[in-house]
Amino acid sequence: MSVSEKNLKNPCPEAMQSRWPNRCHDWAGGRSTTPGNMRADSSMHPRATLGRSPHVTVVHIWTRRVFAWFAAFTVLAALGGCNAMKLGYQQGDRLAYWWVDRYVDVSDLQEPPTKDAIARFFSWHRQAQLPEIATVLTRVKGEVAGPIDASMVRQVQQDTNRLGRRAFDNAVPDVADLMLTLTPEQIKRMEGKFAESNAKYRKEFLKPDPKARTEARFDKIMDYAKLIYGNFSGEQENTIRESMGPYMEGAEARYAERVKRQQEWLALAREVAASKPAKAQVEDMLRKYADHWQHPTGGQQRSNEAGVNLSVKIANLTTPEQKAHAVDRFQKWIDDTRSLMREGASQASK
Repeated sequence: MSVSEKNLKNPCPEAMQSRWPNRCHDWAGGRSTTPGNMRADSSMHPRATLGRSPHVTVVHIWTRRVFAWFAAFTVLAALGGCNAMKLGYQQGDRLAYWWVDRYVDVSDLQEPPTKDAIARFFSWHRQAQLPEIATVLTRVKGEVAGPIDASMVRQVQQDTNRLGRRAFDNAVPDVADLMLTLTPEQIKRMEGKFAESNAKYRKEFLKPDPKARTEARFDKIMDYAKLIYGNFSGEQENTIRESMGPYMEGAEARYAERVKRQQEWLALAREVAASKPAKAQVEDMLRKYADHWQHPTGGQQRSNEAGVNLSVKIANLTTPEQKAHAVDRFQKWIDDTRSLMREGASQASK
C-alpha cells in the first residue's frame, strides 16, 4: 500500500522540514549521500567522504539502503545540526520504511516483516556501529584542525566502506526474505522510480552546457563545504571552481555506473521473482552483487582519485577560523553519537 494511500505522515519532523525540507525529503526519498557506497567518488572536503553528494550516489532498494546506513547517519547530521541529526536517527525506522514503500508500494502482507527487519537493523546498528562511528568522527575532528592529505581522505573512505559492508552483511538474511516476496508489479514500480530519479539527475547535473554543468556540481559541493567549514570567500570559491576540471571529466562515467548498478539490481530482483530460489541462494546473490561493486574499475578509480584531490584542495584552502568551525561541527556530531549510544543502552536494559 503506497504512502499516499495510507496517508502516512511524512516522517521528517516539522521543525526539520521548515529549515531543511529538501535534505530531509531527499534522504527519505532514497537519494542519500552514501559513503557506504562500494567506492567514494567524493567531490568534497574530508567530511564529504563521510557523506557524498546525493546526486552522485546510486541507491538501490533495501540493499543499497542497508549498505549505506553509516552514510545515512552522516546525512542526518547534514540536515543542519545536532538536534536535527538526533531527531532523524531516532525516527530512522520510519524514514527507512517510508523510502522502501515509495519504491515498491509495500503490500499489507509485506508490511509487518519489512518493519520488523528495519527495527532489527537499527537495534543492531546502535550497539555495533555507533561506537565505531564515534571513533571515526573523533579521529577526523583532530585531522580537520590542520593540513589534510590524500591518505586521510582515503582512510575515511576505507572506514565507511568497511562499516557499510558490515552493515549490509548483517542485513542480508532480512533483505533476502523481503526480496523473495517482491512481485513483478513492484519491480516495475522500482524501475520507474529509478527512471524518474535518473531524469532528474540528468537535468540537474548533466546539462549540455559545460559551464552550467560545472556550476550545478559546484553548488552542491559548496553546500557540504559550508556545512563543515562555514562561509567561504569569493576568492576561495573561485579557486575551488577552477580546480574542478579533473573531477568533472568523470561526470558521464559516474552516471553510466549509476545506471549500470540499477540495471543489475533490477535483473537480480527479476531473477529472484521468477525462479524463487532458496533463501540461502538469494543471500549468496546479494553478497556477490555487493562484492562486484566493492571493487571499482580503472575509470571509477580515476574518478575517485579526482574527488580525493578536490577534497584535499578544499580543506587546505581553509583559514584557521574555518578549521575551528569544522572542529566544533565534528564535536557536536560526536556528542550526538554518544547520546544516541546512551539512549540505545537505556532501551536495551528495559
